Amino acid sequence: MFIRQLQEMFYKKARTPKDLPWHRDAPDGSILEVVESRPTPGKALDLGCGSGVFSVWLAKKGYEVTGVDFIPRAIQWSRERASAEGVQVHWVNADLLAWTGPGQFDVIVDSGCLHSLIGGDVRRYKEQLLRWLVPGGDYVLGHFGKRHWLDWRPVGPIRRTREQLVQLLAPELEVIKHEQSEMAVPLPIGPTVQGHSFWFRRKRATG
Repeated sequence: MFIRQLQEMFYKKARTPKDLPWHRDAPDGSILEVVESRPTPGKALDLGCGSGVFSVWLAKKGYEVTGVDFIPRAIQWSRERASAEGVQVHWVNADLLAWTGPGQFDVIVDSGCLHSLIGGDVRRYKEQLLRWLVPGGDYVLGHFGKRHWLDWRPVGPIRRTREQLVQLLAPELEVIKHEQSEMAVPLPIGPTVQGHSFWFRRKRATG
């Protein structure tokens, strides 16, 4: 899969996590509100954890965190970040579509993982998500948006509209909050992309 080769290339060329085009120093978006809204910490899962920014932040907030990434160097950098910050995180170097996981989670974060599943099984991703997320649990998704039918690139993450993402995750997950923004991204993926930030919640069973 070309997207895997592209990501591996970025990691190979990067001397530190700051050299990665998607790196940020701290979490942003809906995850801040999700954690603020929950009465107590619980278990959290970081899908495509990268260099561990979200995972370590959640651990410092008192969550029992599992971070998953298929790139070994990402897991290495994540371990180093956690050690430097003095927190414990369970790191897993695996393909999330094949990984079974240790149980269910109260919060799941995906900051750019789903849109990188080029050639991957999106239906399998949803099956896995529903396997892991408890009823009433919160799911935070960062995903590239699609502004119009010409808004695409031959390389890089798949772009989807808000409507496509909501439909993909329905009916089990409902939108609590959605924000849209324009972001500067290096070529050949950029120079700009539309970004979606979602906060979904899994519906509880009724009846």
